[in-house]
Amino acid sequence: MHVPGFITRNFRLKLGCTIFAMITWVGVVYAGNPPETRTVSLQVPQAPSAIPARFILVQPVPPVAIRIGGARSSLDGFSTASLTVKVNWQSVTTPGEHQVPITITNADSNVELIDPPTSVTANLDTRSSISTPVTIRVTNPPPQGYVISSEAAAPASVVIVGPEQQLKGLEARVTVDLQNQKTNLVVQQALVLIYDARGVQVGDVDVTPGTVKVSIIVAANQTTRAAAVVPRTTGSPASGHYLAGLSASPASVVLAGPQDLLNALDSISTSTISLQGLTGSETLTLALVPPPGVTASPATVTVTIVINALPTPAPTPTPSPSAPATP
Repeated sequence: MHVPGFITRNFRLKLGCTIFAMITWVGVVYAGNPPETRTVSLQVPQAPSAIPARFILVQPVPPVAIRIGGARSSLDGFSTASLTVKVNWQSVTTPGEHQVPITITNADSNVELIDPPTSVTANLDTRSSISTPVTIRVTNPPPQGYVISSEAAAPASVVIVGPEQQLKGLEARVTVDLQNQKTNLVVQQALVLIYDARGVQVGDVDVTPGTVKVSIIVAANQTTRAAAVVPRTTGSPASGHYLAGLSASPASVVLAGPQDLLNALDSISTSTISLQGLTGSETLTLALVPPPGVTASPATVTVTIVINALPTPAPTPTPSPSAPATP
């Protein structure tokens, strides 16, 4: 075959220039869009439904790091949505730490996976459950002068499902704040949180039910004090008589009740005594009448009523007639 002379003429020079031009072009292209590698993070599928029913993860499997390579522009436009991780959870047949096989596929042909991982470390335990009572934890007590009379949760216990080895010593707890509470408190849906024996909240367990009804009765603080007994009377003795004395035995009793009520009580009265028409002294056993929320000890006292007759005025003597004068 005859090669034209313009091709063979200065062939080596032309070849060298061509190679140099190609190298320069490649350099320019790579300088503007060079190949790079990057590391991306991808979540590992670990839904409970995918794991054999008799097992449960002791702690979540962390995201897996995947190294990818390609031109800078391809990596800039890459989305991890192009990657799919499949975990062979069915390969787990015993509890403990396992290297669980994974498969990573890439739907972006402009990016390649560089030595993708083939397994992840997972710690699994036997799935178990316990029933535990609900503890009501009061973060702040009621105001001064008030106390918690009773407290209850409904239901009184919950079921905790999780790794068998982590269920020991767990506490189901709800918290309430009574700092400004002077009346009864009802929380319809108090959130149940789980804590371990060290008081650290545990989040990788399931709780059924997740909320309970909390009822707390707040009552005024009970105290005691002495108070004088004051007999209460109505009416007046019969005509010609008067009340000469009125006394109670004992003269004072002990009152018990909320401190704010007792602070205003210096005395306590008896049930009403009618003096209407009395002509003589009487001794009565009467009940004391404390205000609502207060009790008296003893609850009754003996009241002595002394009625005296008014004294009869002495008659004024009539002067005798004067004797006539003797002459």
